[in-house]
Amino acid sequence: MRKGFFDLDGPFNRIGTFVFDMVFLNLLWFLFSIPLVTFGASTTALFYVVGKKVRKEDGYIFKDFWKSFKMNFKQATAIWLILILLISVLVFNMSNVALYGELGRYIFIVQAAVLLQLLIISLYIFLLLSRLYLTLSSAFKMAFVIGNKHFFTTILCIILFEILIIAIYIYPPVILFGVVIYAYLSYYLIGKILKRYLPKAEDGGQENEKQEQEMEE
Repeated sequence: MRKGFFDLDGPFNRIGTFVFDMVFLNLLWFLFSIPLVTFGASTTALFYVVGKKVRKEDGYIFKDFWKSFKMNFKQATAIWLILILLISVLVFNMSNVALYGELGRYIFIVQAAVLLQLLIISLYIFLLLSRLYLTLSSAFKMAFVIGNKHFFTTILCIILFEILIIAIYIYPPVILFGVVIYAYLSYYLIGKILKRYLPKAEDGGQENEKQEQEMEE
């Protein structure tokens, strides 16, 4: 049994290979996110590769990451910039509610609610984009609907995300391996829900696997 454990196809080698792949994937995400404007595309590519791992599909880490990065670059970047713009405006307004006097309290509550919805959308939208053909409007709509309809899963993902942020704040190097752990756990949770919406989504959404085939033809 000891020999089998250390065989090339044994548990030790499989676990070691998986850990190496995940660390390498996290590093790719980090490097491709450095320009900041590419954060959306790199996060979509991260979820794409993690999704293939969760579904136990064959593939190559860099090849699959790069394919998804190129495939979804325009949409993911547009989504990322829209989210950043909206969140920045809301945070700015919320930090200056004192200018509105007594009305400021109500403005703060409304904008805090909108900010929460944008954060919920952010948890889902890049994962959805990694699996589906979606227009910008349908991507936002689907992320909003799923995020609120399956609120228990959303809460779990928010908790996981907060743990990740706290861990990075306490020990910054966590960003080099912790992001892929979060992606893997959140994909596992959301993937169960996503199966209900596949193989097609609203507005003619199609799985990206079909898009891959078209690119290879």
